[in-house]
Amino acid sequence: MYVKAIPENCSGCMVCEIVCSVWHWKVINRRKAGIRIEKKSMVDDIPHVCSHGNNCNFECIEACKFDAMKKKDGIVYVDYEKCTGCKACERACPLNAVWIYEKKAYKCDLCNGEPQCVKFCSQNAIILEG
Repeated sequence: MYVKAIPENCSGCMVCEIVCSVWHWKVINRRKAGIRIEKKSMVDDIPHVCSHGNNCNFECIEACKFDAMKKKDGIVYVDYEKCTGCKACERACPLNAVWIYEKKAYKCDLCNGEPQCVKFCSQNAIILEG
């Protein structure tokens, strides 16, 4: 199971980023979201979100020298106790779906199987696959 982005449907509203940060951290802080919207132009917005191995080879896990990138039941997540913010995972991710903020890595962890971004996206720009 993973969240699939459909960029042509994305309006750039950033609701996905907001609900993600609120669900995980109880704050509105788009930099702490597990999904990121890249503004390419006035009309082109691209959601970046982890595919949990569906479009990659778990490069983030291989790159992490601190054992902070973990995989359990097919879901890749960050162990925040071990993460140092070294950026190795960010550089390794071929999908640009991992980023560093305040010396910690952020990425999609599927919200315990109920991705809030999918639930609140009014444009069907992100859907649950698999």
